[in-house]
Amino acid sequence: MKLFNFKIVVGIILFAFICKNAFAEDNTIVFDSANASYAKGDYEKAIKQYESLVTNNAVSTELYFNLGNAYYKTNNIGLAILNYERAKKINPDDADLKTNLKLANQKTEDKIDAAPQLFLSEWKNGIIDIFDEKTWSIICILLFVVSIVLIGLYILSQNYFFKKLGFFGACFLFILSIMTFFLAQNKYELTKNSSDAIVVSGTATVSGSPNEKGTKLFILHEGTKVEITLEQNDWTEIKIANGNVGWIKSSQIEKI
Repeated sequence: MKLFNFKIVVGIILFAFICKNAFAEDNTIVFDSANASYAKGDYEKAIKQYESLVTNNAVSTELYFNLGNAYYKTNNIGLAILNYERAKKINPDDADLKTNLKLANQKTEDKIDAAPQLFLSEWKNGIIDIFDEKTWSIICILLFVVSIVLIGLYILSQNYFFKKLGFFGACFLFILSIMTFFLAQNKYELTKNSSDAIVVSGTATVSGSPNEKGTKLFILHEGTKVEITLEQNDWTEIKIANGNVGWIKSSQIEKI
């Protein structure tokens, strides 16, 4: 009986493995077909194929980047920026992605100046943005390992200079490793758990309350990035870069 149950488990695992590989192979075929459609200039067909992969959760930097390019070619600037931003969350250091996102943002109508930040906040955010969370994590681990090595030098060395070097060097690098740990954590929260969204409708009226009768505050256009602060039924409260706040229909924005 035990042998029979073991065979069933092994069979299920093998079946799941085969299905997974077949699914991945199908996604590769669709992705290559979408790339071929894009190369031929059939951007609408390419968009449909790329979007089918997104629906199947086969997401990657390349997929979002190519989908953004296809939307850009069809002058859907809002959806182009949305997908570039999604690709940026996965790989924020891609040079081609940064260039295309900059070009797309230049085509948006809303030129909103960011509200001034406190010097310390701006300085902190500038440091966090130097690397992505993976790079900060690697730096943290390396600093910690070197600090352990220096502790060993302090314990084992008989030379006063090396003992002093090991002790103070270990303390210094250990503190740096803790700092980089928090930088990695903050970067992860900013990139993975952000509440940012992109306006995807041509124009969107921002109201003072979550209903049609609310006071009209201002108008946003497609491609503008907003921060989601609250959601209520079919309405979403958003904040734009200059600090202005208002309510917008949820259907007019897409979360990054």
